[in-house]
Amino acid sequence: MKQTEITNPIWAYFVLIGGGIFAFSTLPGMLLLMTVPFWKPDEISFFSILFMVIGLCVLIVIGWGMKKAFVAIKTYRAWLKTVDPVVGEKPIELIGGKGEKIAEPFDDGPEKKKKPIWPWIALAPGALLLVSSGPGVLMLPIAPLFLAGMSTDSGNTPGYVPGMIIVIGYGLLIGYIVLVVKAIKRLRAK
Repeated sequence: MKQTEITNPIWAYFVLIGGGIFAFSTLPGMLLLMTVPFWKPDEISFFSILFMVIGLCVLIVIGWGMKKAFVAIKTYRAWLKTVDPVVGEKPIELIGGKGEKIAEPFDDGPEKKKKPIWPWIALAPGALLLVSSGPGVLMLPIAPLFLAGMSTDSGNTPGYVPGMIIVIGYGLLIGYIVLVVKAIKRLRAK
């Protein structure tokens, strides 16, 4: 493998830390939800089985993501041990007794492009929402419909309000999804 192919997997640290916090905060509730059919067999329904399967799938995805992140960090650290630590460092210009240079700094080649910070700013609110809401994040796709339905409970709500809530809610969701996709593409660009 070339030396320039492996980079520090910063994403892996976020996945490990975020997945650990998410799993730590939601694991007891998910385990309780998944075992409801066993300790309350009279309450088994389609929805209890559906929620049990969703909880199990979320736990599997978290475990898979954390495993991939751990392997990426482990591979990067093993690669660092095989690389010469002096490679890439510029030597100091040494001046001889008569003022001539003994050593010249070598050229590192083309400068690496610095990655912008806006993708991290765009991804942070979604990560915080995911970690803070736990399994409640599964309701996010139907939240505008739920809010539109709740807005019709009062008798004097104009007819256009539920439609506006749905349009604005799904517009925000779609806009944020597009922003996240662009941020991930920008971070993965070399």
